[in-house]
Amino acid sequence: MKKELIKISEFQRRNWGVNGTPLCSQAIRNHLRDRKLPGERIGKIWYVDWAAYQRATGNSLVDMVLQGAA
Repeated sequence: MKKELIKISEFQRRNWGVNGTPLCSQAIRNHLRDRKLPGERIGKIWYVDWAAYQRATGNSLVDMVLQGAA
């Protein structure tokens, strides 16, 4: 499956909108580091995998199975 890596600021805009109240950048980096959000670190910059985030169901078991099927 194809990855669509986006910066944290773009993730905040897409997920919460312009007028929403997003999580802070540090909280999102912690979620990425703890594998609560799909993404990766390239160099010193963290990216969220938007395509994988969109496919996530909210059920951790189902998400693991779907990720393994990729």
